[in-house]
Amino acid sequence: MPKNENTIVALDVGTQKVTTLVAKVDPSGRVQFIGKGVAFNENGIIAGSVVNMEATTKAIQESVKEAEKIADIHIKSVYIGLSGEHVSSINSHGVVTVRGREVAQTDIDRVIEQARNISLASDRQIVNVEIGEFVVDDQAGIRNPKGMAGRRLEVKVHILTSSTAMLRNLAKSIEDAGLHVEDVLVNGIAASWAVLEEDEKQLGVALIDIGEGTTDITVYHQGDPIYTAVIPMGGNYVTKDISYAMRIPPVEAERIKCRHGSARPDYVSSDEEIEVSIIGTDEKKVKKVHFLASVLAPRVEEILMAARKRLNEEMKENVIQTNVVLTGGTAELKDIQSLAKEVFEQPVRIGKPKINEASSGFQDVLSAPAFSSAVGIINYFANRGKLKIKEGSGGFFGWLSEFFKKFFE
Repeated sequence: MPKNENTIVALDVGTQKVTTLVAKVDPSGRVQFIGKGVAFNENGIIAGSVVNMEATTKAIQESVKEAEKIADIHIKSVYIGLSGEHVSSINSHGVVTVRGREVAQTDIDRVIEQARNISLASDRQIVNVEIGEFVVDDQAGIRNPKGMAGRRLEVKVHILTSSTAMLRNLAKSIEDAGLHVEDVLVNGIAASWAVLEEDEKQLGVALIDIGEGTTDITVYHQGDPIYTAVIPMGGNYVTKDISYAMRIPPVEAERIKCRHGSARPDYVSSDEEIEVSIIGTDEKKVKKVHFLASVLAPRVEEILMAARKRLNEEMKENVIQTNVVLTGGTAELKDIQSLAKEVFEQPVRIGKPKINEASSGFQDVLSAPAFSSAVGIINYFANRGKLKIKEGSGGFFGWLSEFFKKFFE
């Protein structure tokens, strides 16, 4: 792809599939989607971690090739989404004395650097630093302190880290596909940029992104992320349960889950039937839709309960004042909203990406919860990427550059 400041390519490498989205961005930050590619990657990723680099690289190439054809461009660089149990977060705080009468950019850089200077294990790496509010002397809630009079400058940041080995494997798969990584964004943060309202972020909201192999949890309060975690469970666990219980191929299990599945067996008629293919034979059998629901519902509830347990353990105060938002492919499951209301004992809504009318031909497809992370990657870097911290030699991209330099020598 030729150097073009107005084009952004998102690459979401998931457990079951790789999604590539191409978008044009106008000077105001308005996004127009112009290309999409999806390729299956059934054996390359498990719970967010690369287990087969060759299969993952192939899926990336296929997804990118499809997106290139639709967008009529050549893709060389991408912004990638990151998930997996190895992702974790920590909140940090920095304080410096202002050197002049007014806060200068150098003061802002120093206080952010101090806040991100945390102790990490040798096998972990910072991937994102989300800047929260600044405080000048006793005045809090400041978003841009530059030029303000004061003597003391503080900042709150939300730091996301990941396993260095997991990052290395994903980066190598992308590099082997002939692509350059522009930047990385944790999927939970990405999805929030596609589906959350600003009022929700201010008052307090929990975003639960249930993908195929992982469930990403992100909590916002007073406009900023304060907690991020990943549970190594997702929709493919539900599909496997159906496959085992009904003795049908996983592909068939996925099909009937999406078309006929319900998270509430008590909502399903005991008489409704479907025809399924039996594994290892050409035989067809009739199964009850109620039985399908009774198989998948316990696993869906287990995933939701695991998310609630994390929130109860980590949120010492009741910061979720609006609702819980479900997104990701599994959020499309029938009646999951009703089940989630019971599990979380709070209002629940299904989060769908907002696609403007400029993206003619993509609105219906990309507004599905399954595309939240990929759409969010585009939205984030289209509107906020330029505000991200530029990591030094100790940051992710300094490390990534050095890794490939040494690897290919």
